[in-house]
Amino acid sequence: MSLKAAIFSTTSFVFLATSSAADVTAKEIWDDWKSYMSAFGYSVDAEEVISGNTLTVNDVTMRVPMPDGAGSFAMSMSTIDFVENGDGTVNVVFPEVTPMQFAAKGPEGEAVSGSLEYTIKGMEMRASGDPSKMIYDHTAEQMSITLRTLTVDGETLPEGALKAALTVNDTSGQSVMEPGALRKISQNMRAGETNYQINFQDPDSSDGMVFNGVIETMRFSGDTSIPLSVDPENVASALRDGMSIVGGFSYTGSSTEFSVTDDSDTMGGSVGAASSEVQVRLNKDLLEYKGGSKDARFNIVGGSVPLPIVAEFGEVAFNLLMPVAKSESASDFAFGLTLGNFETSDALWAMLDSANVLPRDPATISLDLTGKAKMLVDFFDPEQMSAVEDGEAMPAELQALTLNKLLISAVGATLSGTGDFTFDNSDTESFDGFPKPTGGIDLSLIGGNGLMDKLVQMGLLPQEQAMGARMMMGLFARPGEGEDSLTSKIEINAEGHILANGQRIR
Repeated sequence: MSLKAAIFSTTSFVFLATSSAADVTAKEIWDDWKSYMSAFGYSVDAEEVISGNTLTVNDVTMRVPMPDGAGSFAMSMSTIDFVENGDGTVNVVFPEVTPMQFAAKGPEGEAVSGSLEYTIKGMEMRASGDPSKMIYDHTAEQMSITLRTLTVDGETLPEGALKAALTVNDTSGQSVMEPGALRKISQNMRAGETNYQINFQDPDSSDGMVFNGVIETMRFSGDTSIPLSVDPENVASALRDGMSIVGGFSYTGSSTEFSVTDDSDTMGGSVGAASSEVQVRLNKDLLEYKGGSKDARFNIVGGSVPLPIVAEFGEVAFNLLMPVAKSESASDFAFGLTLGNFETSDALWAMLDSANVLPRDPATISLDLTGKAKMLVDFFDPEQMSAVEDGEAMPAELQALTLNKLLISAVGATLSGTGDFTFDNSDTESFDGFPKPTGGIDLSLIGGNGLMDKLVQMGLLPQEQAMGARMMMGLFARPGEGEDSLTSKIEINAEGHILANGQRIR
C-alpha cells in the first residue's frame, strides 16, 4: 500500500472509529456517513432495516480503489445500530470485531493481499446536534488492528511467520461534522497506552526481525475542510476546490525495541523520546510541517557494529514551510533543523580519542533559514512536477534568503553566523547560471585554533595542513573580541564583487 493510499484510506476510516443541542435522527446520521465516504471514492453497500427507534444497517461493505492503480481496500461489518434516545441524540453501536481486506501491488509489481481485524472493546458513541452540525462524543476501553493473513503472488505466509498489531487503550474524543459544499471536520482525541509490534520470522531460514514499541499517552487535534468530491490522485484539484488541513499530533513516553537477524547475525537496539510532536498545515497556497522531540535516544548493538552505538539528544526539532501553488508573486518559505545537546557513550569516544584530548561537552547543530520564492509550477500537479524531474522546468524562482541562525558547537569550538541575500533572476551569467546574489553573511569562530592544536596532537591533522588552514583563516577572518576568536564578513555587492572584511577576493 502506498503512503498516499494509506493516508486517504485511513482518513476516511477514522471517522467511523471516532460522537448536545438540536435533534438529529438515525437516518440523517447514516445518510451523512454514506455521503462522507462517497466523497473519498468509497462505494457503500448495506441493507437498512428500521424497527422502532433503531435503524440497523446489515452486511455493510465499503470498498475503495487505491491511487495509481495500486490495488483496493475493503471493509465489512455485520451490523451497525443507530439507536434514537428520544432526546434528539443517537447512540451508535458497532460490532466488536470488524474484518478488513486489502489487495495491492508491491514495490516490484508483485500481487499483495491480506486481511485485517479491527476490534473495539467498551466503545460508546453518541451523536447530537442537527443535520447542519453533527457532534460525535466517543470513548473506548480498547481499539486494536491485527494482521490476520498476508499473501504475496499467490503464496500465503504460514501462521506465525508475520505478526503485526496496533492496540490503543482508553481513548476519548469528539468529532464535529458540518456538511456542505465544503465539509468541515473538527476532531480532538486522547489516548492512554499504545502498543505496537511487527514480528517476522522467515519460514525457510533463521532470518527475521522484531519491532515492539509502546507510547504512554497520545493526543490529536485537527480541523479539515473537504470538497464534496475528492480524487486522491489529484491533490492539486482538491486544494483548488478548498481542501485544507490544520492539525497536530503529540505523544509522551515512546520506546521501541528492535532486532534484525540475517544469516544468524543479529543486530538490536532501541529508540525513544520523553515527548514528541508534529504539526501540519496544508492549503492551496502552502505546506507547513514542524515538530520535534525532547530527550530523544537510540542505541544499536551487534551485527557488523563493533561496539554499542549510543546517542542522546536533548532536543531534535525541524520546520518546513513552502509555497505549493504557481504564482506571479513571491511567497514565504522556511527551513529549520536543530540537533541539540548531542551526547554519546565513553566507549565510542574512546575509539576516536583514547587519550581524552577533545572536550566531550554536548554538541549542537542548528540552522534557521527563511526567504522569498516564486513558484513556477503547482507542487501537487503530477504533470508539472514530472517536467521538473525531467529537467524541463524550474520549480521555483529564489528571490531572497535570510540566514537567521547558524550554530555548530562541538569538541570545544563554536561556529555561528547570520546573513541576508537578495537574488536578481534576470542575471544568471555573473554566477554561472545561478541568480546573481547581493548581500552578506557574518561569521564567528571561537576555539578554532585550539581545536586544530588538539587534532594535530592526536595525529588526525598533519602540522603542514594546520598551517595552511591558519593562513586561510588569516585571509578571510580577523581577530574577535575574546581569546581564540575570529570574525568574518563575506559580502557580494551590486557589481558582483565578493569581499571578505572589506577586501575584494573576486
